[in-house]
Amino acid sequence: MSTPETVDFVRVINGVRLELESAGNPSYVVIILDAAGEAHLSPMVYATVGPSADHAVRLTKETDPGEHVLIVSRSAAGRRAMFTVLEPRSLKKLHQRLEVIEESFAETDRPI
Repeated sequence: MSTPETVDFVRVINGVRLELESAGNPSYVVIILDAAGEAHLSPMVYATVGPSADHAVRLTKETDPGEHVLIVSRSAAGRRAMFTVLEPRSLKKLHQRLEVIEESFAETDRPI
């Protein structure tokens, strides 16, 4: 059984990375972690934390024992992207991951 203290946050972030990166900046997605630690994504990606938190709180009331609802967000500024995992009711940060956005030579438009 997973608890917020034992969640593999890197695995959770990697599981929702594609949806968040393709949705724009910033983006929020609600996930349900089952008792085995597998993430199940909500079908909607949100642009603000308010609607995602409302949706997550509604899902929290319907979860089975051992399941946890979390919000995962992504925001990018310049060449840095921040992934944050939040607790839905208090919006407390459970985990934060900073990454550098890589650019190809074609994107930089500079000589090699």
